[in-house]
Amino acid sequence: MRKDQSRTKTRIASSFELRAFFSSFQWGFSLVETIFYAALLSFTILTVMQTMVVIVRSYGSLKNAQRIEQEASLSMERMLREVRDSSSVDDAGSVLTTHPGELLLNTTDAAGAARTVEFYLDNGKLSLRENGVVTGLITSNRTSVSSLVFRKITTARSKGVKIELTMQSGAGASARSESFYTTAVLRDSY
Repeated sequence: MRKDQSRTKTRIASSFELRAFFSSFQWGFSLVETIFYAALLSFTILTVMQTMVVIVRSYGSLKNAQRIEQEASLSMERMLREVRDSSSVDDAGSVLTTHPGELLLNTTDAAGAARTVEFYLDNGKLSLRENGVVTGLITSNRTSVSSLVFRKITTARSKGVKIELTMQSGAGASARSESFYTTAVLRDSY
């Protein structure tokens, strides 16, 4: 029994010594350490936030550029196809070499009947009129045409139309604007 009592006393004594040893340390942070850690955390949060802003801006700019490319490609392709299928440019009904331009083409339909096709701007949107009837918009509401100029090209051998189109999309820092140029020769004029 004495051995057990002595072991118990030893355990109690060493427990008191450990408590005394650990109580001599001050647990927690000093004011300087707290300020340092708060500054480090603030800097990290600021860096993450700036990175997120840059990523969101880049994504918006990329989407606007992609939207412009798609719509300009479709618009230019439609205008080129109609110019290539037309027999002449109606000079009286067209507004050439200035913005906003209008292009009135004389052509025929699949059955051979006379047909007119007109490209013009309506509130910054590229629009199409066939035989004097508004067919609709070629560009969507997410883009706007800031410049549309048609130039008639006439040589001794051929007739053609040069198209200059500037489109823009978006607002603020992610806004994009691009210009496109193309030329088409009228049917049977080459």
